Amino acid sequence: MNHIHTTRQIETLAREFEEQGYVKVENALSREQLTRFNAAVDRHRESHPERWVELSDSFREGTNVLPDTEDFDEAIENSTTLDILRAIIGEDITFEEFAIMLRDSTSNLGEIKGWHRDIVREYDRRMEIDAVSVMLYLSDVTENDHCFSIVPETHSRLVDVNPLDVDPGDGIDVLGPAGTAVIFHARAIHCGHLKPNSGQRRTLQAYYSRWRNQRTAEWSDIPERLYAKSDPTLPRRFYDKWNVTRILEGVGKRPADLSPDLSVSEVIQEVQRRGRAAM
Repeated sequence: MNHIHTTRQIETLAREFEEQGYVKVENALSREQLTRFNAAVDRHRESHPERWVELSDSFREGTNVLPDTEDFDEAIENSTTLDILRAIIGEDITFEEFAIMLRDSTSNLGEIKGWHRDIVREYDRRMEIDAVSVMLYLSDVTENDHCFSIVPETHSRLVDVNPLDVDPGDGIDVLGPAGTAVIFHARAIHCGHLKPNSGQRRTLQAYYSRWRNQRTAEWSDIPERLYAKSDPTLPRRFYDKWNVTRILEGVGKRPADLSPDLSVSEVIQEVQRRGRAAM
């Protein structure tokens, strides 16, 4: 079963997030949800290969999957994590984007992004980053597996740390069984820590922010079934960015100088390359 937190527990988790820049929540997904989500990932990969981006020999990302299926809607609206997000962001919380991420076994242990902040890579623009991500583990993440690693407090107290100055072993590896959620500030410095004997790591990842007339990325559409919802249990502006066309200049925006003939996969790879070069 999903873990249900009391009001006091939620407040404690929100304070931990504010101090550290992240918080780990176990049992955010039930066993039944894990079974369904993993099956849905396999179906989507088979049915919509064009939505998948090859970022490296071991890193694949399912982009813009929401128009194809409603299988992942409940991950975005997961009550366990949403309760904590509401305490962190407030009732003006809005959904931004969603992706599926797969990390396969590899002998190439150099992380393609390295230590980085999300959304905006330029160091001098770090304070423009104001979004929170939820990463849901669909597979066990042990000390032998590829994992998410983060440098605590770099979203706030240590915000002046440059990702280029972070050494390989400086972060904290966030381990946990399948069903774990990691809620982290997109401004906190983090990376994927690759391990030589890892099995495939599977995660679902969603981003949220406070309402404003601007989105963090243009890769993830919000389909009609979501913005047309009338669900009193959801925050009032949760899907209000469905028609927002203003995109923050960063790694979530298609550069105007790129050929319109390039595929989404090619565009994202080029955007990532430019983002790394700007760090």
